[in-house]
Amino acid sequence: MYDLGALIKSLRKERKITQKKLGDLLDVSEGTISKYEANLMTPPFETLRSIASIFNVSMDDLCGMKRQGTLSTHGLSESQTETLKELIDVYRIQNNQMVKQLTQEQFAVLGKITAELTK
Repeated sequence: MYDLGALIKSLRKERKITQKKLGDLLDVSEGTISKYEANLMTPPFETLRSIASIFNVSMDDLCGMKRQGTLSTHGLSESQTETLKELIDVYRIQNNQMVKQLTQEQFAVLGKITAELTK
């Protein structure tokens, strides 16, 4: 059976975040986090979106649905987000065929990532 409260608690503990800290990140009280985890209160949609972003999980994960492979860009700059989107685009499997060698475009994106990481 799906248990949103247990999932939130598990994600929070995995990342070693206190109820107070999560409450601060969500702009709610520690008591509210406790109620979410005890299933005494359900977070509103916007709060669920924030929880998904904080823990880098999809909304599907939070809702107990099959994972769709989303990736959060929470905390990344606009430039980093664009580079990540480009990386995803150039590494997508072309026509359901796995490419065994990197293309020049893929090498270029890897160069951007390397440059970003060495700043």
